[in-house]
Amino acid sequence: MVLYKQGEIPIDFITSPKTKDKLVKELVGRQIIINKIDKFDFLLENRMSIKVRADRGKTSYKVQCPKPSAFLFHKGATFIDREGELKQAKDLHYMYFILRYAPNLDIVLAEVAEYKKKGYFIGISKNIRKYFERKTSQGSLMVEKENGPDEYIDDLRQDIFERFNELLEYL
Repeated sequence: MVLYKQGEIPIDFITSPKTKDKLVKELVGRQIIINKIDKFDFLLENRMSIKVRADRGKTSYKVQCPKPSAFLFHKGATFIDREGELKQAKDLHYMYFILRYAPNLDIVLAEVAEYKKKGYFIGISKNIRKYFERKTSQGSLMVEKENGPDEYIDDLRQDIFERFNELLEYL
């Protein structure tokens, strides 16, 4: 936790499961917990820089984050291995968010197709297909529940199903 004004803000440190504990202790110390994420190296290799401006003042910071396509692809490959349905639902909802709100979805999906072509994460399409074979399949229901009511879409479950099936066309 990092103190911020009157409260606390949790800070997550993330690394690959391959990172040795000795290196982690040398870099960040023993008191800080590091989350080790499966296939994390893929996210590090497929990142982009974004500029974030401080709330007050003219200072801006350059932050590295996964490309939306890499994040989408990684979640599609790893959600199935998550412990418990709640974490799986959260990962699928993150995927739905990108599929729904990405301003250049055609570019995101073209990049996803490239990852697939390069042979990353064999079996991703099988995972998605298993959870989204019908409108009433487990994945659609999980995302619908995680999303909650949506006043902008008449049939949310259908929208979820269609967006994941569009993704499948690129996988």
